[in-house]
Amino acid sequence: MSFSRVVHRSLLATAVVVAAGAVGPAGAMARPVEQYHGKVVTLAHEASGRAAVVRDGRRRLLTLSRSFRIDPGPRVRVYLVAGRVRGDGDVKRFVDLGRLKGSRGSQQYRIPAGTNVARYRTVVFWCVPFSQAMAKAELRRS
Repeated sequence: MSFSRVVHRSLLATAVVVAAGAVGPAGAMARPVEQYHGKVVTLAHEASGRAAVVRDGRRRLLTLSRSFRIDPGPRVRVYLVAGRVRGDGDVKRFVDLGRLKGSRGSQQYRIPAGTNVARYRTVVFWCVPFSQAMAKAELRRS
């Protein structure tokens, strides 16, 4: 293969990677960075595992660990709640990340752009029909 063809392929591959947003300012591949983390604890339903907020390029994700588990419930939502949660009445200001994808294992939820995770730093697994906090994870800086 000619030198000019090798250079052209290399530039084309670099352009594709840069367009995909996977290269940082120094040209190195961007890696996910954990910003906050916390242990999942039981409130009304048995639960365990780990939750973390991870920055992956321009987006932030709430990640539940492979060891995550929670006793099932009907219509469970995942919330980021402002302030500490001791009981159901503390779940007032929240960001709804969507329905719980499963009662076991690794999961990710996109955190909407502009969400101040320093303020909304308690993850709550909320049972909609019973208006009940099933479990929570209080997040702290990693």
